Amino acid sequence: MRSTIILILIFSVVILKSAFAYHEVREELEISQMTGIFNSQMDWIMFPLVGEEYHLQVVLRDKSQYENANVTVGYGFNLVERIPNKLSSDSKTPFMGFKSTHSTSASRDSKTIQTNQYKFPIIVNFTITFEKPGPHSYSYFDHMIESGGSSSSSGGGLFVVSKYSKAMENDGVCKNPNLIPLAKHDFSTLVCVTSETHHKLITRGWAPLPG
Repeated sequence: MRSTIILILIFSVVILKSAFAYHEVREELEISQMTGIFNSQMDWIMFPLVGEEYHLQVVLRDKSQYENANVTVGYGFNLVERIPNKLSSDSKTPFMGFKSTHSTSASRDSKTIQTNQYKFPIIVNFTITFEKPGPHSYSYFDHMIESGGSSSSSGGGLFVVSKYSKAMENDGVCKNPNLIPLAKHDFSTLVCVTSETHHKLITRGWAPLPG
């Protein structure tokens, strides 16, 4: 009887370990099939750090569209440089935004692949480093080279910062879920604040207006 119980316990531990391993593999697989920027732990990044090296991947999913084709896959990042209005320390005037903004090309790259050499979904990998902090607009794209070939793209924006406060995880998520991330107007740091403080810092010019 005792040996039977021991065997059952051992079997249960093996099953549990297998189940956890299965879920870990599934999670890694799901992450690896996402288009975006990731750190070395494959955490998706919303606030990249200046000077850090990141893993960027673009995923081709549609086998019916891209099977047996030459496809150019790539990305582009543009830095939107902003010059804030300077307020005197005793000014009570609300922060009114920026004097000027202009967009500069920060980074871009592409690769051409033959899809018949891979299994779908096809993951195209890049390595990227940001040289300056600030808001960046981005696009990921793919274009089938053959005559009449189709193309697709997706885009968005993200903030690149110089450092995180101690309240942040290394993927730019607040450790306290009740706090919200806020970048300083010069994007030198990213902090976690309450919604009340969030409003105060923006109106005082410490942080940029949303958008």
